[in-house]
Amino acid sequence: MSQTSPSETRLRLRAVLNAQFTVILAVCLVAAAVGGGLVYTTHVDPGTETETRTVPSLTVETEYVHSAEVTEPNSVFDTGTVLDGRDTYFTRIAPVLDVGVQTSYAADAASDVDVSFESVLVVQNVGGEGETVYWDERETLMTETVSGVEPEEPATASFALNSSEVAATASEIESDLGTSPGETETFVETDVTVEGTINGEATSYTQPIEMTIEHGGDTYTVSEPGVQSNTREQSEQVTVERSYGPLRSVGGPLLFLAGLAGAGGLAYARREVGLALTPAEREYLSYRDDRAEFAEWITSIRLPEPVHERPEAEASTLRDLVDFAIDNDTGVVEDPATDAYHAVTDEFVYTYTPPALAAERGDTSGGAGGGAAAGAVGETAGAAASDEATGGSAAIDDDVTLAGAWTRAGHDPGTVPGHRLSASERTESGSPLDDGEAWVDTDVSSTPTPDGRERDSRDPSAGDSGSFGGGD
Repeated sequence: MSQTSPSETRLRLRAVLNAQFTVILAVCLVAAAVGGGLVYTTHVDPGTETETRTVPSLTVETEYVHSAEVTEPNSVFDTGTVLDGRDTYFTRIAPVLDVGVQTSYAADAASDVDVSFESVLVVQNVGGEGETVYWDERETLMTETVSGVEPEEPATASFALNSSEVAATASEIESDLGTSPGETETFVETDVTVEGTINGEATSYTQPIEMTIEHGGDTYTVSEPGVQSNTREQSEQVTVERSYGPLRSVGGPLLFLAGLAGAGGLAYARREVGLALTPAEREYLSYRDDRAEFAEWITSIRLPEPVHERPEAEASTLRDLVDFAIDNDTGVVEDPATDAYHAVTDEFVYTYTPPALAAERGDTSGGAGGGAAAGAVGETAGAAASDEATGGSAAIDDDVTLAGAWTRAGHDPGTVPGHRLSASERTESGSPLDDGEAWVDTDVSSTPTPDGRERDSRDPSAGDSGSFGGGD
């Protein structure tokens, strides 16, 4: 009985929409406006933004090239033969090593670029895996600048290195010092500097490169690193079109459509359907609230017929009936036969008949307020509608039967006040035309009344127009 019906859910939804119509409509319109703005700024005019990108602005490549000319007669190589690109050269027949440093650079745009070379011969004695330098001797071999170098154009500088003299210098230093605590090593260190306007900016970039020479008595070995390539990165500001993630790209249109649909649905519901509840609907929801609140005080029991023979008093609301039952230490019974609520005492039966919605009056199967009570309410409403159609003054313009009010006033539900009848109806019922306080039958024919009782066959003018025969 206490289960929420779809009609009740719709009523409560209407009540909320009606009470909060302005707020909900404003929310829908704001959502539509925000969604529309998101759609426009995302898909129509996303605008631009400035990004900082890191791009390669300058790439410098440098390598050593070396060779040695045979200057002493021997049985293997002719004098004047050039030995190049070797790892090992012969100290006695080709002591002088010719070294060239070749450099090129790559850039998108460049102007007034100069490439400078500086090579230094380093002879040093180190220990502890090179962490400690006991002594060193440095000699500048070459300083040279090549101007106006274009991108991808090689710039070259060269120098000569006499391996015999280098070995003699190292030996002389060791002899002067009297000892060599560490290991003596020889290498050439070259710094290549590229300067100029590159990619629209003044740029100066230095790339170091080393070549090692090891002396082995009658030979010397050259170790060079090959092509050394280094890239200098540059940050640049670029203007690009704004891009947005899927949340904004998809969420904007959905929010716009939801806002429009909500606002349109509210306007349609208020104009075409009507959101305001009728008094009958408000009474029904009030009853359902009471039913849910006092469910623990209510028991479903089919009452025996003798109980209904006691005098009956009717409560205005279920809350009143429950309050009365609590005060009088009795229970509230929901009778499945009538769907009415009763509080039974020794002398009286206190009854509350729940209201029923117009849509539920033909439903005899569900909901408190349905069943027999709903059928009786619907029957009375139908009779009232018939009276209205025939011009009778007994027509009732309400969704809730007046039977409850008339019963509380002590009158039979099958009667109406005399003043509600037309002149022709008063004549037919035998009621004096000037007796507006008399209660008379709503139907003076021999057909049964809506509650199933047949009218007495006596002449209505006999003075007891409200009596019935064959009542159950």
